[in-house]
Amino acid sequence: AGGGDRLIVPSGRRSVASRINHVAIASDQYALNGRFYESLFGMKPSSKPRPARSVVLGDGYVGMNVIPRRDGRTSGLDHFGIEVDDIEDTIARIAKFDSSLSAVKRPPIRPFAAYSAHDPDTNIFDLSQKSSGAQKDVYAENDWVQPRTISHIALRTRHAERCSQFYADVFGLVPLNRPKDGNFYLSDGRVTLMIIPWKITDYYAQDPARTGLDHIGFKVESVDQVKKDMEFLIGENPHMRTRALGYGSEGEARLKLFQKCPLGRFHLTDIEGVHIDVAEE
Repeated sequence: AGGGDRLIVPSGRRSVASRINHVAIASDQYALNGRFYESLFGMKPSSKPRPARSVVLGDGYVGMNVIPRRDGRTSGLDHFGIEVDDIEDTIARIAKFDSSLSAVKRPPIRPFAAYSAHDPDTNIFDLSQKSSGAQKDVYAENDWVQPRTISHIALRTRHAERCSQFYADVFGLVPLNRPKDGNFYLSDGRVTLMIIPWKITDYYAQDPARTGLDHIGFKVESVDQVKKDMEFLIGENPHMRTRALGYGSEGEARLKLFQKCPLGRFHLTDIEGVHIDVAEE
């Protein structure tokens, strides 16, 4: 899990067999945004691109789909995905946790998902079965080492404790031994799912944000080098300029709320405005 965090495995719980290895971003500039992640974080594009549909990249463990924003949909972080040993067993575990929860089968054209499902707060995630042969693109190729990788996915939701219990019970994600700060941290052994309680009072000085995915984080070899690479990237291509953070009273309030995440040291956005935080190994 990195950063000195330790996994605490409760008695009787199975070892972590699930992997948090998919995140999707909806973007009006999906092609350019894909280039941003490729250029700044070294994510590798699929060897079998489908440029008319989406940009698919990977860091050797997590796959990222940058998809065109469709009508009626918002841009930004869209959903994440979990790979499991057995989808049917996982769907049964979801129903056992709460019989009102369900999953829906996805079209076979998708590179990661076999099913989409949701947690008790209706946060959507995709499900894929390990070694099923259905995974495509980087999800079939993800097996390399690189210095800049996705370290955590943050979810801001109303009933954080119940959702934390859901991901622990259904997927075997393990709570991290971290100082108590009101958040919940679960790990698959490499990537952390951070679950933040959503409170309307957090938005006193800014427009309230919806519940759902909040930001993603990267572990890097050097934060200072990332900053230098950002300057170089914008110099090479001004269209790679990220969104300004902390400007105006509302911007300052948003940045302060973002900076409360203890897993990041440097804060930025992608081309679409998705919040990203960065920390060293």
